[in-house]
Parts: sequence; structure tokens; C-alpha cells
Amino acid sequence: MNRRFLPLFLIVLLGCVWGSSFILIKRGLLAFEPIQVAGLRLAFAGFFLLPWFVKYSIWQPMKGQHALKRADYLYLLLSGVIGNAIPAFLFSRAGQLIPSGLSGILNAFTPMFTLLFGVWWFGDKWSKNGVLGVALGLLGAAVLLGPTLIGRDTSLHLGGASMALFSALLYGININIIKHKFGHLPGMVKTAYPFVFVGFLYLFVLAKTGFFDAWNQAEPLNFQEPSQFWKSLGYVALLGTFGSALSMLAFNWVIKQTSALEASTNTFIIPVMAVVWGILDSEALTWNMFAGLLLSLAAVYLVMRR
Repeated sequence: MNRRFLPLFLIVLLGCVWGSSFILIKRGLLAFEPIQVAGLRLAFAGFFLLPWFVKYSIWQPMKGQHALKRADYLYLLLSGVIGNAIPAFLFSRAGQLIPSGLSGILNAFTPMFTLLFGVWWFGDKWSKNGVLGVALGLLGAAVLLGPTLIGRDTSLHLGGASMALFSALLYGININIIKHKFGHLPGMVKTAYPFVFVGFLYLFVLAKTGFFDAWNQAEPLNFQEPSQFWKSLGYVALLGTFGSALSMLAFNWVIKQTSALEASTNTFIIPVMAVVWGILDSEALTWNMFAGLLLSLAAVYLVMRR
């Protein structure tokens, strides 16, 4: 029983951590621009995972069938850009335009996009449940965005919702890249390398957007009454360290102890947690958002069912 308890506990914990990412983005935006929130998030994650990057590059370089090839570096960089760099910015920008709870709901469409691109690009096979899941997912998207598209609801920013939905699409592509291109690599390599690559790239973006100038001009940190700069920096540090780096370490461990399918059941918890945070933060969540949430969760269940 103990052998099953810890993986189950971590699955629930990961769903809660990733579901809390959207409210942390919202808090980070109180002091920083979306590109800065994305850059700080990935810089923190890349710095935290740097020891594993150094380990597999210098201390204990991989050999034989696990040795990194030129194509592996290309796909690891592509994974970092598609699966981290672009979605981190898009979700940050969406956080300025739509409720954080809605971002979490739209993120739940990732499994549907994973299935679609797996079939389209990599020749994965359709299943009856997969087809029903995708159809239900499309219905959920129609319920979420339909009132805005036909002009009945003007409160939802369609551009912000599109950014969050496109991020879920990119996550779906990235999951297929990891599944089909990184099977010969250790779990920590496919976690650490993409984060380190894009984390260092974003350091240049942070410099160009004036973050380090703002750092130098910020008031000294007062732990009793920190300024908004330090509060937002703390939220983004939590986002990068726990919401990206540590959570991926835990996720890889859970996959090793159970299976990718079981580990991915945290997908059911993420949007629910995001909506709970949205309600606690007094966000305006409409009936169609809850209806879309239920439909998307049902679609996730069908897509992931064996």
C-alpha cells in the first residue's frame, strides 16, 4: 500500500501545483511584463536544473545508445522552445486578458491535441475512445468560445483565450516529440536540457526588456513589508522552481514508478485547481466556462482511457 501511496500523493500534488501556476502568473504580472514573467520562470527553472545539465554534459557524459547525437540537441532545443519558451509567454500574456481559471480550463485540452498530432505526424492509431474524446473536446471548446464568437458574450477576450488554447496545442506537439524522439534518453536529460537551453536564451530577453535595471533600482528587500517588485519576483520564483523544475523531477519519478498514463491523470486536477484559485480571487467565471470544464474533463477521460 505504501508503494502505491507515494505515487498517488505526488500525482495529486502535481495537479495542485500545476493548477496553481495560472494564479502565480497573474501575481507575477502585477510587477512584470508577460515576456519578463516567462523569462524569469524559465530562468529559475533552468538554473535549478543546471546541475543535471552539467552532470550529463561534463561529469558523466552519456555513452553508447544513450549518447547525445546532433539531432538530439536539435530536438531538445525544439522541445524547449515549443514546450516551454513559447507557451510560457503566451500563458503570461493571456493572464492579462482572461481569468486565470479559464487559462487552466483551456490547458486541459492538451491531451486532445497530443492525440491529434500523434495520429497526424507520427502515425499513432486512432481508437474509438480517442475519436469520442476529441469530438467531446471540440464541443467543450465550442461551449467555451461559442458565445463570444457569435457576439452573445463580450466579456471574454477571444485573443487571450486563443493564446491559452494555442499553448495547449504546443504542449501536445511537445509531448509527441518527447515520446517519439527521446525514448533513448534518460528522463533527466529530456527535462533539464530544454529548460537550460531556453532559460539561458531568456536571460538575454530579460536584459533587453530592462529587468536587470529594474532590479538595481528596486527598493531593498524588506521581509516584513516587501514591495510589489519583490512579491511578484517571489511568485515567479515559486512558479519556475516548483511549477516547472521540481514538478518535472517528481513527474519523471512517478512515470518510472507507475506509467505515463497513470502519471498524466493529474490533468484532471489542474483545471479544477485553477478554477478554485480563480473563485478565491473573485474572478468572473461564467456558466459556459464550467460547462466547458466538465466537457473537457470528460474528453480527457476518454482520450486517456486504455
